[in-house]
Amino acid sequence: MSTTSTRNIRSLIITHWREMSRNRTNFYFILIFPFFMAGTFLGMNKILHSSLEGQGPDFSTLVVPMALCLTLTGTCMTLTSGPIAEYRQHGTLRILGTTPVSRGQFIVTHLAVRALLALIVSILVAVLGVALDIVGPAAVWRSALVSLPSSVLFLGLGYFIGSLVSSGQAATNVATFAGLFFLFTSGVAFPQELFSDSIKRFLDFLPTTYFGDLLYWVCEGQQRHGTLLDFTILTAIAIMVVPLAVKTFRWETAKN
Repeated sequence: MSTTSTRNIRSLIITHWREMSRNRTNFYFILIFPFFMAGTFLGMNKILHSSLEGQGPDFSTLVVPMALCLTLTGTCMTLTSGPIAEYRQHGTLRILGTTPVSRGQFIVTHLAVRALLALIVSILVAVLGVALDIVGPAAVWRSALVSLPSSVLFLGLGYFIGSLVSSGQAATNVATFAGLFFLFTSGVAFPQELFSDSIKRFLDFLPTTYFGDLLYWVCEGQQRHGTLLDFTILTAIAIMVVPLAVKTFRWETAKN
């Protein structure tokens, strides 16, 4: 790799980080919200168990899976879709063609910054769970492993949303609602024992269930399917989403 190429990549990584964190309200909300929800559910679990004398659902089993879901969808999908739409909206992607930076370098570094952030925060979530004694030490490496195919999936969805929606703020809103869809249909928003058999059978038809199943695998919780099947389906969906994102991705707006 030439010195110029290395310098370009280093500059792009710094630029992508600054761009991603430029909207501080959105950026810090996405980073802090998973930990806030973890604290909320831990507090809820303590209150319920003290008032019901140990009876009732155990919300502590949701803390790590929910925080991981919010982390992965937020860092990889929400923090990707908005900036991509803004880049195209303001002509940044078009101007890129007049610089020494290649499109491949731009895309790879753009993805790498977000994937690395997702990996780091996912590990921090697992470390917090270990420190609070709600998951075992294996959750640390398991969270890192699950974040790999999950990052590919959500980065692809982030590019897909950012390509279809013209406004950066609108793309961020759509990605946020998509993240909520994953949260509630993956089975990590409520204790599974609260679901009826009919709801569980319905969730089995949704690919998001297998993503949620892997999040329970991280904390050695109750899974509805085999771990290999969960990884296979999640990886297959990610593989399908990537070419879809590539096909719909546009470097310029229609008026350009």
